[in-house]
Amino acid sequence: MKRKIIDSHWHLYTHTDRDGRDFREVLDKFCEENALAAINICSIPIYKDLGPAQNMLAAIYKLHNRSAYAYAGLVYPEKPFEAPMPSGMDPLSQYNELMEIGFDGIKMLETKPYEQKDYSVFIDDEYFDSFFAACEENNTHMIWHVADPETFWDIDRIPKRFLDKGWYYGDGSYLPLERVYDIVYNILEKHPRLSVHFAHFFFMSDYPEKLEELFEKYPNVGVDITPGAEMYGSFGKRREFYRDFFIKYADRIMYGSDISYSGAGLEHLAHRGRSVQDFLTTSNGVTVIDNETKGISLPKEALDKIFYQNFEKVAGNTPKPINREALVRYVEKYRHLINDQKMLDYILKTL
Repeated sequence: MKRKIIDSHWHLYTHTDRDGRDFREVLDKFCEENALAAINICSIPIYKDLGPAQNMLAAIYKLHNRSAYAYAGLVYPEKPFEAPMPSGMDPLSQYNELMEIGFDGIKMLETKPYEQKDYSVFIDDEYFDSFFAACEENNTHMIWHVADPETFWDIDRIPKRFLDKGWYYGDGSYLPLERVYDIVYNILEKHPRLSVHFAHFFFMSDYPEKLEELFEKYPNVGVDITPGAEMYGSFGKRREFYRDFFIKYADRIMYGSDISYSGAGLEHLAHRGRSVQDFLTTSNGVTVIDNETKGISLPKEALDKIFYQNFEKVAGNTPKPINREALVRYVEKYRHLINDQKMLDYILKTL
């Protein structure tokens, strides 16, 4: 059965693959082969200091593929971050620039522990109030990564593969898990009508009652089900409960794969999206990021909401068009923050 599917959570890290193919060709082929109606590229400029080129590449893909969406991220000219930013680079000014370009929403990574520490950014500071107020007033949707699995703060529980990546946060140099969530709750208290989906189920798969409280309190808050390290294992342990949960809150849950294109072939990543789809649509055994579980076989009404309707509701039935002139101005303003000369040359040549 052919379904309409929008993958709401993609990442793009390069302009070319290892064979020199343009990333636009690679993404087009992947979408066609995997029957995706659209993808949404989530730009994360502060991840590994990728900088504003993240936003620029996403906009270039939107120019090429009019069915594609893109969410932009804020740029920080230095780390640790210190307010105020240079003139015209404050969060509100950046927001206005990104919306003028034609981005469909905002992606936040500032509350992922490593990036928060690396940039020393606290987005519940008053400095960010006008930015969040504008997002709230204009109903600009956010996809927001908050924290990580709670085991990453516990040396005895963190999986070795994540310890090897340096994602152990319990050494005293990172914010406590509770403080990370408090930052978000502080922002929601000040801006209760924010339109936001928290990525990776808000890392609350062991605490669904907390999500229910959040849903009851904030009408525009939801979660996506991009695979985290632990969540599908948690779903499997309470399969019947979570089937009912997904049906009850089908209008708050959004599909995404978290596929990240960094130049290697995408074929080996396609299984991630398919495994999540199988979890939702079948009762078969399925493995999602090393978590073995059984699918919850949702009814069609719930599946349609999760696979595409909820995203279209917040991002639009069609993507916003890119304003090429505004994009060119953005490139000229921020090009000095791009460290990869080949990528900058590509962006300038393409525009």
